[in-house]
This record gives sequence, structure tokens and C-alpha cells, in this order.
Amino acid sequence: MSITVTFARAKSYDRDELRAALKKVFSPQLEASGGVSGRSVLLKPNLLAWKHPNDPTCVNPAFIVETARLFVEAGASRVAVMENPAVRSAPAILEDMGIAEELRQMGVEFANFADYRDCRLPESAVFKNAELAAERLDFDFVADLAKVKTHGMMTLTLAVKNLFGFISGGERLAWHLKVRRDFALFADFLLDLYLEVKPRFNFLDGVIAMEGNGPGSGTPVFCGFVAGSSDALALDAATAPLLGVDDLLTVTRGKERGLLCDFACTGDIPRLQPLVRPDPPGLISQWGLDLPPGLREIMRNRLLARPELDASKCVGCGLCARMCPPQSLKIVDGKPKFKLTECIRCCCCQEHCPRGAIRFRTNRFLRAIEALRVLLSELLR
Repeated sequence: MSITVTFARAKSYDRDELRAALKKVFSPQLEASGGVSGRSVLLKPNLLAWKHPNDPTCVNPAFIVETARLFVEAGASRVAVMENPAVRSAPAILEDMGIAEELRQMGVEFANFADYRDCRLPESAVFKNAELAAERLDFDFVADLAKVKTHGMMTLTLAVKNLFGFISGGERLAWHLKVRRDFALFADFLLDLYLEVKPRFNFLDGVIAMEGNGPGSGTPVFCGFVAGSSDALALDAATAPLLGVDDLLTVTRGKERGLLCDFACTGDIPRLQPLVRPDPPGLISQWGLDLPPGLREIMRNRLLARPELDASKCVGCGLCARMCPPQSLKIVDGKPKFKLTECIRCCCCQEHCPRGAIRFRTNRFLRAIEALRVLLSELLR
């Protein structure tokens, strides 16, 4: 059976225009689900942080409200918004967004995930166990509300990556430490979450996206679309190439594992300029050469992208040190000091820096290799 991925234009977050676009991507999913009348729906938005109006680190507040409204109007018996942001609580962020009261008036609940339980993952999963938010089990459907933005470790954050939010904050750090620099292995874990959570509804907020130093400190960029599908991986596979990413790891690993279903794109498919990517930390980090372990580690430490501090932006809050899984950076004289030999390049420090003071930089040699790789791939097409 072919899955439908639907795109719709949205020039702004104006409520009327956004509602019309969301209806276009919601209707095929509603039909495919058999309807939500009398059923319960959990909305899981990407709520990293909220610093200012239209902050591209989060799904836009209007997007959250209007998606919730669609489910209420479709007859859902219970609609809730839940997430577990790294620093602030989901209710606090929704209050900051100015939509908490509007959600209450619609009868939509909102809360942080709090009940984490060990879960046996599906038989086809690479990893066999994970500790997931058990609140998802109280609902008939999960709706994945993802933001279109770049990501220092995984290139893009789309629908499948958004499911990492079902893991507790402490466990997220542990998983980064477990997979270390094997980003394909991290993609496998995200796909395992996709198999377990099975979000029945999936929405992408691509009206104002993020490029550059994502997912926490990138630059807003107008893309002007929303998208939706009843399959999160199909949605990512359809959207990533439009954003200039033909090699998104979750999609390529999904294909290799036989998880990506046939899909067809419908609606107003956008024509977009490729997003400006962050410097990827994983280039040639898993090149497969049969090198002695010591030499391989030296080359990794020399050639991999590394975190760099813009001291003029740093306020010395220490959040980067608290969020570092291997504790490879310390606060010295009020500023982070990196120990690169222990850094696993998970980008947690960059992701959570509230001032955008940390970014990952590749050296010239590595950038030249990547430019050559891209040129050769274009010539061989």
C-alpha cells in the first residue's frame, strides 16, 4: 500500500491561512486512520526552547493550536500536548508562547512527560530496550509535530528525529554517549523509536524553517510550506531532498533496513533553495580504513569537526557543561573549555547553548575532501 505525503503552501502563520494549509495535510491522514471521533490523541511537538516570537527552534505556537483544533473539531474525545524539553517544562514554554489559555479553552491538556518505563522494542529493532515516556500508552493515536530545521549531528531534524523527545533528558545523554561518533547507529536508534511509537499522524512546520547552526542557534529561513503523512519516515524521505539533503541518515538507514514504504507526493510541492547546513561532525569519521586504533583515534580527533566557542556571545551559564554526556568540557574562569580527546561530537553543547555561542567547525582539509566528494557524486550521477 502506498502512503501519501501531502504538501500545502503557507506564506505565514496567519491563523486563517495556516488552518487552511493544515486541513489539506490533515484530511488524507484522517481518512487513512478511519477517523478520530471518540478517540484520544497525544500531540508531541518539538519544543526545544522559546526565546522570542517566531523562534525557529520550536514548532510555531499557531501551528500547535491549529493542529490541536483540527483533532478537537474531528471529534477526538481527548487531546493533549506533551513534551519534555531539555531545560524548561512544556507547560512553561506554552505559557511563554501565549497559547496556554487558548488550549485550555479548547479543552486541550498539556503537561511534561514524567512517567518513564523500560520498554521492549520491536523484534526488527537494532536496539532491544529503551526507557520511554509511558504516557503515550494512554492514547489511541500519537501525532508527531516536527519542525523543519538543521541539526549539527543528524543534518536535519524532521519527523523521525522528533521522536527522540519520548526519551527522558538523562537517558538522551546516555544514548549520545552509547553511540558516540557512530551517527548511523544513532539513526538506527531513532528508527527503532519510530517502530515503537508508530505516530499515526505526522506534521511538518516548514513555514519558517531553520538553517545553519541548528537545532538551537540557527538562522530563520522562509520555506512557506507545511507537510503531513500517516508515516513519519515517508514524510522525511519526501521532504529532505526538497531541502537539499539527499543523504539524510535516518532515510538511508530506513531504506537499508527495509522500513521505508512506497509513497506518493501530492499537493503544492515546494521548490526550495537548499538549506545552509551546519558543519557536519561525522565526515570521514567512520571511513572504514584498517588503521591501528591509536592512529585512527588521532586522525579522528584531528580531522573531525570540533566545537568552537564565540566568547563574545558566551554568558558563562554552564548549561553546555551540564548537558555534555561524556563531561568532556568544563567551565574554567566562567567559560567552557573543551577536552577534544574525550568529545564524542554529539553536538549537545551546541544544541542547548541559549546564546548560540558554540558551533562545530571543520578544518580546511576536511572541507576540501567533502567538496571533492560532492563534486564526484554529481559527476557520477
